[in-house]
Amino acid sequence: MASSKGGNTTAHMNTLHQRLYHALNLGFRRVSDEREKKWECTDVEIQRHVVRSVSAFLDCFSRPTANHRLIKDSISDIARALVFILGYRNRAVVGLAANVLIKLLRIVPPSLLQPYSLALVESLSPLLSVQQTEASLPCAVALNSILVNVIETKEKEVWKVLEEGRAVGSVVGNLQNFREGNVSVEWFQEMGSLLSTVMLKWPQARYSVWNSPDLMGLLESVSQKPEMGLKFAALKLYSSVALCGHGANELLENGKPMLDMMISCMDESSPPNARIEGFKLAQRLATGNRECLKMINICSEPLVKATVWTMSSGKLENDRMALLVEACKLALITRWEGKHHVYFWKYRISEALLSLVVENFCSESLDGNASLEDEVSVAEKALNANFLPSLRSYVWDIIGFLAAHCEEEFDSTCRGDELHLNFLVTCACLTFARSVQKGYQICQNDIISASQSESASRAVLMMIYSPSKYISSRARAALSFIIGEDGEQNLYSLVNFLSYIPSSGGHVLPNILQTTVCLVGLACYSSIPQYASFVIRNQGLEILLSFCSWYQRNRENIGASSFAYYPQSSAEKRICCWECTEDWDNKDAILLYALLALAELVNHSFSEQSHTEEFSIKRESVKDRLCTTLQEIRDGTYGSGPRWYAAYILSYLGFYGFQDKLGKRLMRAYEDEECSDMRLLFANGNSASVNKVILAVRCPTLLPPEKGAPHSGSMTPTERTVQEIRMSANVDTLALVKLLEFAYSGYVEVESTTLKKLKTLARHCKSKVLLQMLCRGRPKWGSSIPRIDLPLALTPKLSHFSDVILVPKETNMASFSCLLCSSTSPHAHSHRLILSSGCEYLRALFRSGMQESHLDRLNVPVRWLGLTKLVNWFYCDELPKPPSGCRWNNMDTDAKLQELQAYVEIYSLTEWWIMEDLQSECAEVILTCLESARELSIKTIELAASFSMWKLVEAAAEHAAPIYHQLRDSGELDELDDELVNLIRTAAVQFSQQCG
Repeated sequence: MASSKGGNTTAHMNTLHQRLYHALNLGFRRVSDEREKKWECTDVEIQRHVVRSVSAFLDCFSRPTANHRLIKDSISDIARALVFILGYRNRAVVGLAANVLIKLLRIVPPSLLQPYSLALVESLSPLLSVQQTEASLPCAVALNSILVNVIETKEKEVWKVLEEGRAVGSVVGNLQNFREGNVSVEWFQEMGSLLSTVMLKWPQARYSVWNSPDLMGLLESVSQKPEMGLKFAALKLYSSVALCGHGANELLENGKPMLDMMISCMDESSPPNARIEGFKLAQRLATGNRECLKMINICSEPLVKATVWTMSSGKLENDRMALLVEACKLALITRWEGKHHVYFWKYRISEALLSLVVENFCSESLDGNASLEDEVSVAEKALNANFLPSLRSYVWDIIGFLAAHCEEEFDSTCRGDELHLNFLVTCACLTFARSVQKGYQICQNDIISASQSESASRAVLMMIYSPSKYISSRARAALSFIIGEDGEQNLYSLVNFLSYIPSSGGHVLPNILQTTVCLVGLACYSSIPQYASFVIRNQGLEILLSFCSWYQRNRENIGASSFAYYPQSSAEKRICCWECTEDWDNKDAILLYALLALAELVNHSFSEQSHTEEFSIKRESVKDRLCTTLQEIRDGTYGSGPRWYAAYILSYLGFYGFQDKLGKRLMRAYEDEECSDMRLLFANGNSASVNKVILAVRCPTLLPPEKGAPHSGSMTPTERTVQEIRMSANVDTLALVKLLEFAYSGYVEVESTTLKKLKTLARHCKSKVLLQMLCRGRPKWGSSIPRIDLPLALTPKLSHFSDVILVPKETNMASFSCLLCSSTSPHAHSHRLILSSGCEYLRALFRSGMQESHLDRLNVPVRWLGLTKLVNWFYCDELPKPPSGCRWNNMDTDAKLQELQAYVEIYSLTEWWIMEDLQSECAEVILTCLESARELSIKTIELAASFSMWKLVEAAAEHAAPIYHQLRDSGELDELDDELVNLIRTAAVQFSQQCG
């Protein structure tokens, strides 16, 4: 019977196959100059007959039987026919053809249809704009199935086809029809799914979505509807938009309805796919620190609650693993400081994390009176069970970040979570100790094991150096007990391994993972006094210093050193327009861990308990090397973490703060008495000349009380007088001078004899950064580098210190208003002191005695946009960049040129005002813009030539060189002088020779 049935099935297949080719042969045409035959038939009835024949033939197959000879031999002919029929766009048949294509895509493996994907996309894209849902819906489903499987090498061609077919615009328009109630929920879901797929694969598509107020308004409305299908479609669209940094910011601008819907979909009552998509959306919105804090400020507690409950609730089922991974990924928002940390502890995150490390953890096995030995024994058994190993890295990183951002008074006993946290700390210390003991056996190819070693090492590091005394002491005690008698032997191996790297003469790290664990091991072990002494006796301080110097020399050769291997999805690799501030330890992480270990040894060397022989740091040769190396790191382009710790170690040597260009500029103004408007008179007869605006920003307690309300508007130059303030005899002169130096420059050098008095003064004047450094407080994990916040001087509260108004070329601007005065003409309030400190020309002008030096207005030959950028540079030492990413790429040529013109005008001004640093920054921005928009080259050349800026003209000509023939044929060069055309032609010839 089986044989008979199989024979009947085969016969039926053959019959349908014959009918298929009878139909197909009605449309095949031989083309004389091509080997392959083409399918072309404009007869609608024949097209319908072919579609039905294909459908009947495909009904005999499924994905498991897709390798059958009959279907494999027929795929190319079926695909050619469907490409033509769909491309013919007859509404009577395209719906049928699209449904048959969907059937084909579900049966045949994607690899077999790849050769026809481009042609199919080309045929389907225009059909998305068809108003008949019975045609546009299956076309959208079919196109989505094809795009999901497009291989990377074909993506550029496919996008070009989508762009020419205006596919994105059609789908956006279609979705907006849903507001009118003309289409079904299924139709909205499929169109939304297609648009989401396009945005996931092609970042270029995202701008037209998030920049459509109508569509964004529709999504907000749809997300509030009760149907889960609609919410899921909206979630997917939001998630795809959030891959763009600009799009994420737009979503968060009025994001409460969206975030409420997102969190409701995370609830356990929602389907797993909706829950996963909710977590993905939250992760993408949290890609950057600033955006993450925006989200947290809107929905901190419910977001954390949903995350922790997902990590801890229910038994592990087959479909829960993906959900757990997404929840753990979201919990990594703990890497940033914020109020969400309070809620993670509130909802007992340590208990949730422990449930991912130990299966069915029984608290009865350990009570509050259990010894550390018992705890370690239980932890060893739990870790050996290897429960959920793929989640272990997330667990260690999450608890590590939580520990790093704890408050000093944090105490788990007050929260009733002591047992779980203590056991988690013990497990992390045990994993870390095992990693140190493995030494050379750590294998980077074993991804799960390597990531556990890395993340556990960092977690223990963060616990030991946690601001919380409870967590810190607990971690030190656990680690000390676990390493026991093997501590010195392990340390000896670590020191020897580290000493080999700089002495080997190599330029790359032999093993990044092992080096990382080695450095973290040194930092953690050195936090225990007896081990710190051992490391110092074995030249550990000198070896760490040599390693730091080696790292500086070979920084470019060292690969990324980030903890925990978290594989990125294809979508996460395609984020765009995100201007993320780097994580504290992400850039130069290897150097940071070396500095942490070095800091602990320096701290130990200066402690009262240290022995005389351990004071190797006080040997002049070591001290000089230490100062030089650390100052280079502190003032270099390293990550915030290494720079902070370099400054922290330098505080032991009498150097406090950070040196930057703005601070150095202001310090020169401080040393110039002619710039001052206030003099502090000391009891010993000495005095210090200062500037009220600097004190108002940096140390307002030193300013005398205002007599009456400060007047609004600006102070004119003729009103300038030097106010004298007599200081109390109790104020130490040298300490106050040092405080002023720090106020102006953000940096000061202090002898030990002045330290105590300066601390008192810094505390009185509420100089928190200086006081932290003077007290040698450890940098808090994630702290940004302190900056001199001069823009505060431009706020209404301090407006009375302004003494000059900058006036741009434009005199009329619609809707211009000023926060500081009632004038409606474009202008910017400023301070002669700040302008003089950044520009020698203006410094000379204000002192020249000429008429201009007495005026309270200064005409600046740039437009308003350029003036705002110029003022920002004077007050922040940063030139604002033009719009980037999607915004820049979608600006029209005139808008781009307007942005570029601002930098060209500033560039011209810098030649007159002699500001070389600013000129270099302008040139860099201009050339970067031309690199991404070569069509602006001609206008830039014209503009630069009008200012006689020939260096810029030559640079712009080089950027125009690759498109010279295009410019010549379009007639754009006809507008230029012959000299400029020849310059571009010469650059084009040189470009051709280099490429040839």
